[in-house]
Amino acid sequence: MTIIEPHKTKSSYNSTVFMLVFALVAFVCLNIYFYNETVNLRHSISVASKNLQALQVSNAESRTRLYQLTDLSSLDAIAKSRGLVKERKPEYFENKSEALAVN
Repeated sequence: MTIIEPHKTKSSYNSTVFMLVFALVAFVCLNIYFYNETVNLRHSISVASKNLQALQVSNAESRTRLYQLTDLSSLDAIAKSRGLVKERKPEYFENKSEALAVN
């Protein structure tokens, strides 16, 4: 009696094809993952950029308000409204070391 075993090398081809298909599926999954990460990163950068622009506008408005408050004309108006008078010959404190020195 003769035993015929056709296509004995078929299992070798099956494992090679299986490995290639597995590698292809893994490559596709990794590609999708990296694409999603790239999209998420771009979205985060866009949101951060918009927040930065809003903060820059807010900073400019704050600086403008500060400069308006410290403007000399507005300070003069505040002083006049509180009844303050500008001195023409102010006398400042001076450090007189001769009076403080002990011989």
